[in-house]
Amino acid sequence: MSDPAPQSASRTAQADPRLHPEALYVHLPFCEALCTYCDFAREVYSDDRPNRYLAALERELAARIARLNAPFAPKTIFLGGGTPTALSEAQLEHFFDLLERHVDYARVEEFTAEANPGSADTAKLSLLKLRGVNRASFGVQSFQPHLLQLLGRIHGAKHGGEAVRRARDAGFENVSIDLMHGLPTQSLDDLKKDLDAALALGTEHLSAYGLIYEKGTPLTEASARGKIARLSPEDEGAHYRLVMETLCAGGLPQYEISNYAKPGREARHNLVYWRNEAYLGIGVSAAGCVHGERTVNHRAVDAYLNAVEAGQDPAAERERLDPQAKARESLVLELRLCGGLEPADFHARWGLDPESDAGFQAAYAKHAAAGLMERTPEGRFRITREGFPVADAILSDFV
Repeated sequence: MSDPAPQSASRTAQADPRLHPEALYVHLPFCEALCTYCDFAREVYSDDRPNRYLAALERELAARIARLNAPFAPKTIFLGGGTPTALSEAQLEHFFDLLERHVDYARVEEFTAEANPGSADTAKLSLLKLRGVNRASFGVQSFQPHLLQLLGRIHGAKHGGEAVRRARDAGFENVSIDLMHGLPTQSLDDLKKDLDAALALGTEHLSAYGLIYEKGTPLTEASARGKIARLSPEDEGAHYRLVMETLCAGGLPQYEISNYAKPGREARHNLVYWRNEAYLGIGVSAAGCVHGERTVNHRAVDAYLNAVEAGQDPAAERERLDPQAKARESLVLELRLCGGLEPADFHARWGLDPESDAGFQAAYAKHAAAGLMERTPEGRFRITREGFPVADAILSDFV
């Protein structure tokens, strides 16, 4: 007879979304071309690489699920990259076959696949829908030709709208698009045109990200050489406020610093991250957090492949936060949400009571006095609309 203590611990972990993963992220790193702003783990697609990568992916997936010591039936799955739709139809079929061999779909509520408007043709979108994907997320970024060229995107100004329409024809009822703001040469008029074009498509969700100049990217190097001029902080703030005002007025309420959705269409998978719950991450550079341990896989595709093929765990980084540090991290993540946090619920989940924590109260009082945070009538602590343009600075005080 087995020892009842480990069984009890396993059941407890499985029932607790902070410990046992109910979300799966899979990284597919292939792209038709490399964008000038992106520092994600990716490489230009070539016919000979994906099959080797998919074999390694299956090997890692099987090993990680085996180590859970409990059934893995995720509620959300997210395919990111890279560009998943860069794979051929045959390679996509191969991928879904391996996924179904190891993952129980019985509880899946949201299954997202990122897609490039330039590579997501009707056949691939229909294939995604047939194989269980129920949410398509298109990296549109802009509808302005000069901005798409600046970003190194392979699609043209009209392709974003065409991709959304193809997704509708394929049966997708939940569609998201990404836009970017704060770009060099991007005027407020450019941004307003992008926002209006996006709203006209009627998507259920929209992510609007401010440009981050990542180290080593062509856009950052061009800025360092004086080839392009960054927007001023004041102009970046004006861009952010225009995004908030236009999307909220257009029927997409804001629910997180950079995310907007029709009610009930918030990204469930990303809410797992913002609530600091457990998730399984598979593939090159993928992060995961399982049973309190955070891991990050090798960022270089060859390093990842070599590790998996040698029978090694491809994790290059491991971290286990103590309960206090985990609670602080969770607090900062939840304050990204427009609803903020409810103190009693947060205390019950993480052991830190915002009502009595001196550090929290001092930071809150500072920003509430400036009108950047507030306490709702229901007792929730949250950042105000005036505070969201400077949310990063606010959140740094809560770490």
